[in-house]
Amino acid sequence: MTEIVIFRGIVGEGTICEIVSANDGDAVRTVVSRYFGGGDSMAFPALTRAAAIRFVSTVILGCLPIAPASAGEAGDAAPLGQLALSARLAAWGRADKNPLALIVAAEIRQRVTARAVERLPEQSGEAATAAPEASETTVAALLGEAVALAGKDETIRELAGDVGASATKGLVLGAGMSRATVRAAGIDWYRKLKFEGSRYAEAYVELSGAGNVHVSVYDEAGNLVCRDPNPSAVAYCGWTPSRTALFDVKVENRSTTPVAYRMFTN
Repeated sequence: MTEIVIFRGIVGEGTICEIVSANDGDAVRTVVSRYFGGGDSMAFPALTRAAAIRFVSTVILGCLPIAPASAGEAGDAAPLGQLALSARLAAWGRADKNPLALIVAAEIRQRVTARAVERLPEQSGEAATAAPEASETTVAALLGEAVALAGKDETIRELAGDVGASATKGLVLGAGMSRATVRAAGIDWYRKLKFEGSRYAEAYVELSGAGNVHVSVYDEAGNLVCRDPNPSAVAYCGWTPSRTALFDVKVENRSTTPVAYRMFTN
């Protein structure tokens, strides 16, 4: 058993919550204060390292309600939203050179698994050219980055080892993942994807390189039902279909170069 005090680097004054969430800053600080006391000393008495990491990632997940649960709906109903949070947290950790943020991002990511599926998009845009080298965000890669960033810090090495060795099974929930490369200034359409009625539906795109994309979802009548408003390297869309139906997912490249990506749907 150990007392972990190094987490204040990520959660102090609501830093991470404000970085990855569009929520009101005061509300975010209230959430952080509730769990951590709001002071400079944010210890986790009587927690193992692995338990402390899980605790922090759970609190951070609570800071970003990507998919607000309806009455009686479990928070795990939006696993792809957790992937989006992991990617945003990892981006912040790299920019801030914060290895602990990368470890927490890895712990969040390993909660979700997806099966590979074959699906080819309808493509438009500039003539296809080779995309820059792809670099996918994975649990192992995040932990490796954290260790490299930490240098000789044994605590970070031990935390990374704990997360890597954990037996978390992850959430499948029918999530499927496919890979593609969208052309420069191009659009990829995924037609007639089936989503279940009354179940929270998700479409998530994660670039494997630098770039910006939009994701939009349309119903069978061509009506826009969901759109991620901010083009970035990750794009997330969630909605609740009133009935089981087919939807079209549009991936729009706002970059001037082609970029590889993974698309996840549930």
